[in-house]
Amino acid sequence: MLAAMLLISCAPGSGEFVPDSPTGSIIGTVVVTDGSYDVNGKDTTFYDYVGNNIKAELTRLKDDTTKYNIVLYKVCFSNHMPVTIDMTIPGVQMDARGNLTGDNIVPYAGLFGEYPRYTIRNLTGKVVFDATGKAGALTLDMLCGKYPTSYEGMYVKDNS
Repeated sequence: MLAAMLLISCAPGSGEFVPDSPTGSIIGTVVVTDGSYDVNGKDTTFYDYVGNNIKAELTRLKDDTTKYNIVLYKVCFSNHMPVTIDMTIPGVQMDARGNLTGDNIVPYAGLFGEYPRYTIRNLTGKVVFDATGKAGALTLDMLCGKYPTSYEGMYVKDNS
């Protein structure tokens, strides 16, 4: 019971889907520069890790209309990562033009709680709007720990 209370108390503030805002579901690709590697004898070869069809969600914080949570679902960051995780990047700032910024954000990894080893730094991004003013695409660039990481996705109609 105490462990469950600790996990709940460390969780980021919940977000909400807000009509006529850029909140919603997104499907896209994550790229981690030099996130994967192969070892052949004494030689190690590093290469970019690419994860396709990664679902993301953008939700607005209930107590601050300029901050959003970004969740990447069932994401993996390396070919040597044994499991996928649901990673939340809490409290990302968004201006009126859809520009995203954040620095020194400790992400949450599902039930594992805070993940300070992979603190998000230099996060920049953009919500791109279509001609009717609806959110159409999301782009992110950041350092996840020491790894340059990007995400690009398109908003989708959620069938759930």
